[in-house]
Amino acid sequence: MNKIDAVGRRRVLAEAVWRIILRDGLPSVSVRSVAQEAGLAAGSVRHFFPAQDELVNFAMTALVEVVTARVQAAAQTPDVRERVFAMLVELLPVTDRTHGEFAAYLEFLGRSRTDVSLRAVAWESIRAVRELVVTVLTDLRSLGMLRPELDVEVEAVRLHAFLDGLTLHLIVAPELNSRDDARRALGRWLQDLWSAGPDGGVDA
Repeated sequence: MNKIDAVGRRRVLAEAVWRIILRDGLPSVSVRSVAQEAGLAAGSVRHFFPAQDELVNFAMTALVEVVTARVQAAAQTPDVRERVFAMLVELLPVTDRTHGEFAAYLEFLGRSRTDVSLRAVAWESIRAVRELVVTVLTDLRSLGMLRPELDVEVEAVRLHAFLDGLTLHLIVAPELNSRDDARRALGRWLQDLWSAGPDGGVDA
């Protein structure tokens, strides 16, 4: 099997893990269940992941990479305000696809509290979001687009917590806020950051 085939097979297995988590929960993930979900022999799964914790770790890492790639793609949006919104909305489960991804991610996070093999991935994913938020706010300040009285570090904590809170609500209590509600709330939050005030902000 060549390198390209190996990469593709690993991705197939990661996606099988995600589907099992969404359907039956993380405790149902095993070499056997993943092999069955992917339509492969258990030996084929063990060829790539000799231990189950390696498989779960890879599936979480791959999920984080998928979200990261979409954020990076959104970063190519030309207009600054639209770009900020496009990047941050990728951190919210506001489509069927992202809802499934973030639901699986929350299961991984829960497991990371007691599973050492996932702890580093969980920490790095959370650190990366904080770094992204700090970078966005710092860039806005350098462009003169951030309200001058705002402290970037404090605002980064607030915005990060806001994104995480919306994500939790949308996954665990979707009847509390709709996806459109979440998009509008993010748009309004960003409007309140602009140095020019809410006028001219992004319409979610």
